[in-house]
Amino acid sequence: MQHNPVGARTAQARTAGGGAARGRERFDDAQRPWSLFALFSVCALLVGWIALSAATDEAASLLVYGLANLIVFMDAIDFGVRLYVHRRHTAVASELGGGETHLLSIDLAGARGGRTGSVRVRPYAIIASIYNLEDELDEFMERLQPYRDHVWLISDGSTDKTAKRLQQAGWRCLDEEVNRHKPGALRHLLATLPPRVETVMVIDPDVRICGRHEGSVVDLERAIADLQQSGAAAACPRIAIERDGFLARFQALEYTLCFMVGRRSLADYGVTSGVSIYRRDALEWALAQHSMSIYAEDLENTVILLHAGERIYYDGRLVVSTHGPHTVRRWYSQRVGWYYGFLRLYTQRTRELWRIGRRAPFAMYNFIGYMGVLGLGLHVLRIASAALLLVSAAAILDGLFALGLLPTGRAINPASFAGAIGSYLVLAVIALFTVVPRRERAYVGPILPIYFLYVLAHIVPITVGFGNWVALRLWGRRIYRDHYQLREDDPTVPMPPLTLRPNGSGTATL
Repeated sequence: MQHNPVGARTAQARTAGGGAARGRERFDDAQRPWSLFALFSVCALLVGWIALSAATDEAASLLVYGLANLIVFMDAIDFGVRLYVHRRHTAVASELGGGETHLLSIDLAGARGGRTGSVRVRPYAIIASIYNLEDELDEFMERLQPYRDHVWLISDGSTDKTAKRLQQAGWRCLDEEVNRHKPGALRHLLATLPPRVETVMVIDPDVRICGRHEGSVVDLERAIADLQQSGAAAACPRIAIERDGFLARFQALEYTLCFMVGRRSLADYGVTSGVSIYRRDALEWALAQHSMSIYAEDLENTVILLHAGERIYYDGRLVVSTHGPHTVRRWYSQRVGWYYGFLRLYTQRTRELWRIGRRAPFAMYNFIGYMGVLGLGLHVLRIASAALLLVSAAAILDGLFALGLLPTGRAINPASFAGAIGSYLVLAVIALFTVVPRRERAYVGPILPIYFLYVLAHIVPITVGFGNWVALRLWGRRIYRDHYQLREDDPTVPMPPLTLRPNGSGTATL
């Protein structure tokens, strides 16, 4: 159902105020019965209107209707496929009564060699690249205070007093004058860590690691210890959006679907995000072959590691939260950058992605079928689908106000938009009760009737992001300047060829 490529990265958004006390309330709201009652009342009225619209329109063309609802059909099929394959990946653990299976993409007990119970965590570090964070520094230190003994930071060319204040407060922080951008800064920081550190958690400055009372099922050290026992290269926790404004509701549902449906379905062919836990030597290997671009940097890590025979899994037992973009303009700029980076990486790493896909059927589906065919190859059809739906919506308004400006027919059919809204509403309600955690349902529930409009809105930044890639190659300039470009001087940097790792951790468990 998630319209983003599964490799979509975590939001690069600013940190808003709130602190730890405020943060504890984010995911703890009790269910409000009246909220769900209002939601289902609206849903019932909407379904009735759709049925009436469809019943009174006999001239509908099945071909046009199918094209108009292409986005709905593709998301519905993908949603069902991913739920099925996740059940298949974890079937053995489920039969044995694994209570955490629904939050993991693999049979973690099997990956740990059958060992159960608590395990001792080996040395680890939490690392982050920060830049001009002085205004939010107090909140940043408050969020990481419980993990202070494990934190290593690098000030990536900050021009304010970020590094000085952190050092005065007793935090480990390298003060670098050169801005290397996140991948380069982390590679430099890794080289300075003590040799005993064998696991690193990469975070962004605006995230908060949630405790058991804030949405996580296990604490951080349990998640790290399980990764260490599994031998995998990386584990991706669930990223949730903090409750902060109307736009955040849509992003909260989007991120839930991205992680609880998308990443959870990938077994040990997972995709890392801006917050992930890595085996140290695996991350060092990935960054040694990285292009150092901030565009799709985490997806690039994923491709490098999976191509080397490594394993990556999703661990939704651990939750980290972040603030999404607060304004439509910032959201739009972020998504343009995401999809420019996605197309850039896909076109330069097609051969490696094909090799990854050949390792297992569902890896082929995700990295070639879903990302390549559905995400890239059929994007023109998505644009056509959105155009038909816009015309259909205009026809509904034309009839509602008796304007008589648009003649109805096969191409201009009010039933197309009504059917798409209704179908996606049904799909969203199913998702609400199958994958959205219970404590979050009342928060995202009210936007379900119009969530499809949010899905449609993505067509614009996706198209512009792809257009930026095309324009750079044809004319040497972009059609839109996203905020990532402001931090990267040369966005057309080619990716170095990948080499096979001699000590990769081997076979997949798919």
